[in-house]
Amino acid sequence: MKMKALAVSAVLLATASVQAEEIRYALWAQPGEAQYEGAMEFKRVVEENSDHTVTIFPGDQLGTPREVYAQMALGSTQMLASGDPGLKEIEYLALPYLMNGIDNYKKVLDTDFGKEWNERLTAERQVRMLGFMPRSPRQISANVVINSMDDLNGLKLRAPERDYYVESLRALGANPTPMAFAEVYTALQTGIVDGQENPIETIYAQKFYEVQKGVAMVDYINKPAYVVISDQFWQGLSEEEQALLRQANDASTAKVNELMPDQTKKYIAEMESAGVTVTHPDKAPFMEATQSVRDNLGKGVWGEDVYKQIVEIGKE
Repeated sequence: MKMKALAVSAVLLATASVQAEEIRYALWAQPGEAQYEGAMEFKRVVEENSDHTVTIFPGDQLGTPREVYAQMALGSTQMLASGDPGLKEIEYLALPYLMNGIDNYKKVLDTDFGKEWNERLTAERQVRMLGFMPRSPRQISANVVINSMDDLNGLKLRAPERDYYVESLRALGANPTPMAFAEVYTALQTGIVDGQENPIETIYAQKFYEVQKGVAMVDYINKPAYVVISDQFWQGLSEEEQALLRQANDASTAKVNELMPDQTKKYIAEMESAGVTVTHPDKAPFMEATQSVRDNLGKGVWGEDVYKQIVEIGKE
């Protein structure tokens, strides 16, 4: 395959001859969301500068992240963007109020222990981290208006099936109910649960706001999506192609960051127009209530010394 020229760090890529392949890229986001548009930007950059084709599978069409990891190990899918980075030590960076944003995640993974985690990720899961896809912070919605943390007392809130979500919501006074994502809308609609937590773009795209009265902007977990790629596929690429995919992922990140602020304002305005009350409670009680979750799970996963280092990086 003849690579077309692309500037990467102000240097034109050399041409290389390798076989063109389809890159199957799975993600959770729906068409129209900033993250979907970011994936489409990745596709544009790759296809305009190589003979590779990129097929985007939005809305978890290829299955859960666990199922897609299995597909990547078999070679039938090449890329995934999801909230599951494939390694517990990396995933728990999403402990409540621990990280301020993607830059903090990058700094953690650039430490010696972060680099060791990435090496383990490749050895254990046969994938490697290509980068991140921005998401907005996670908020809490319910069938009541949430003006303060006290309003969460006793509410049945759907939680993803991870202990840090469950323990965080419990610390806030709620009654967390682990449940598969596909079941959430019906559970809200029928009153099986009173509320849920997700980024604003997900609350909007999945129409959860249709069956909720309030959304509290509490930013309790700041967690990006992780973009991983099959290591078998990666090793079959030339250095020029690997540089192209990194450049494409950077372009994807930039596109999401460009679109997300205005989309968030639009989504909030439309939810308010639909009758949802969007509040901004004082975050200090939320941060204080979840301190034990950070301490207990953080020390349990990383050990006390590494946890202390991560806490300091998260504040930067």
